[in-house]
Amino acid sequence: MGSLPRRLIFSLVPVVALFSLAEGGLRMSGYPPEATAPFEHNEPFWIVDADQRLEATTHKELGISFPVSTNHDGLRAPLVELDNTADDWRIMTMGCSTTFGWGVADDESYPAQLDTLIADSGQGGVQVINGGQPGYTSFQGRWLWDSVLADYKPDVVLIGFIVQDARKAAYSDKSQAVLQGDARFLKDNILYKLRTYLWLFERLGAVQIEAKERGQGDDGGTFRVPLKEYGENLQALISAVKASGGTPVLFGYPLERTGYTKQHRYYIQATAEHAGVSFFDPQPQMESASNDSELYFPQDRGHANAAGNALIAKWVFDFLRDNALLSEGGS
Repeated sequence: MGSLPRRLIFSLVPVVALFSLAEGGLRMSGYPPEATAPFEHNEPFWIVDADQRLEATTHKELGISFPVSTNHDGLRAPLVELDNTADDWRIMTMGCSTTFGWGVADDESYPAQLDTLIADSGQGGVQVINGGQPGYTSFQGRWLWDSVLADYKPDVVLIGFIVQDARKAAYSDKSQAVLQGDARFLKDNILYKLRTYLWLFERLGAVQIEAKERGQGDDGGTFRVPLKEYGENLQALISAVKASGGTPVLFGYPLERTGYTKQHRYYIQATAEHAGVSFFDPQPQMESASNDSELYFPQDRGHANAAGNALIAKWVFDFLRDNALLSEGGS
């Protein structure tokens, strides 16, 4: 029996040697190559330009421009200062361009209209912070929280990543960051440092596959954030918000139709139940309401118009009020 460990060690030597040769060969060959389908902003993380005042922003699908104002951190109106000198109650919304308010004026995004609803209700001392950034998934959201949003010390955070996470692309966000040489997220998975690991993933079709934007149930493309990574990102954001003293709420931002977000909606609800945090998804209400009203742009069904944002703001306001999240102590 004493020789068994020795035999096991010797049996592993060829495996280790083969792995080392493969790893060395891939590194010397320059693998992995630079990504051929880079992020929209040519890097894994981005923020809208800071200190804008009614800057004309182009909406290609609509053929129009809409005004955008941002604070010194690139967060869209309502403009909020970093320092909370008045010790106001802070409600932060996180998400992609749908939260940012793509295509509508500063005061027409759902966070801005939520801010107005709270003020009109007589609830003073509350600030709504629009933490939405165009094109963002939960992958970018984790970086944005650590880099910018946590410093605002919000009391309630609606984590609304779902629309972009569920989109199909040539690479998952994490894989694309690897192929572009960005290693800031490697604390999640040390294996991504190994070229052999990436090569095997590529052979299995999990890193580089044909880019096709397809509907629910099709095999083409991969989710920008696969379900397992989606759950990990949500859990990380929940933990980070709690560690900062805030209350996290998982928010299933509603689209005109559930469509390609169906799997991620199941997952975000399951994650909320597992983590024991609040979950709000007004998707069924939106599908019903949009049968009778034009709540999204006809040329861009992925983004709500001013009326759609107003309805989302009202639903969020009601949820926060009913769950005593509009102020400290729930008053």
